Amino acid sequence: MLARKLDNVAYEEQQYTIEEVQVRHQQKKADKHKVLRRRICVIMAAVLSTYMYSVWRSADVVHFGKEIIALQSMERQLINKNNELKIEVEKLKGPGRIIRFAERELGMSVARSNIYVKTGAVKNNGGPAVLASK
Repeated sequence: MLARKLDNVAYEEQQYTIEEVQVRHQQKKADKHKVLRRRICVIMAAVLSTYMYSVWRSADVVHFGKEIIALQSMERQLINKNNELKIEVEKLKGPGRIIRFAERELGMSVARSNIYVKTGAVKNNGGPAVLASK
């Protein structure tokens, strides 16, 4: 039975003409070219998608860089404003301003005979040192 099958296959192969064999050979080549084209298309799609992703990410990096620069300049402005406000607070806290306010607005006057100053270098045994009198 196996011998008959082999004989039938051999007989069928002999029946093909040269033209049919050439057509089959060209079809096989065309199929190989289709596979090659598909592989090239897949590779090109992968490369293109990778490129587009990298462009998108670099655009994000640029955007975030601009945001960081804007925030840094805002930080510098706020630090400068904070320093200005600290200076203004120190001016407003000063005793000279309080004395002027008391004299102008409240009609008070400073008693020059009762001004006391604490000294840091001299030990004070029990009380403040009287430094000024009119």
